[in-house]
Amino acid sequence: MNAIYELNAPERFPTPHEQPVVEEKTVETAVFKRPPIQETVNRWRKEVLDKIQFLKENWEQTIQEKEALTQEVDRLQTALAESKSRVETLETDLNETLNTFNGLLGEVSLALEG
Repeated sequence: MNAIYELNAPERFPTPHEQPVVEEKTVETAVFKRPPIQETVNRWRKEVLDKIQFLKENWEQTIQEKEALTQEVDRLQTALAESKSRVETLETDLNETLNTFNGLLGEVSLALEG
């Protein structure tokens, strides 16, 4: 029994005039441990810079795509203008052909009557 007491007994007893000294044995685990502020700031800074870089690259790519689409629109508008011109030419040719056809029909009708 003495051996157990000697193993577990406090090393000294507090005197009535002083406060007891509390010795806390803290268990530091990853859950309770906070990263240092500088480490957090550096991590956030890196994340923000990465996002800025990502947005910059997307912005540059978007500008390139916009330029390509603008060129495509210009090409299509030119092709449309050429097509409209060709349609007008074909309509003129069709009118001339119809007039010629109607004239020939009129001559055939006169020839058959006479």
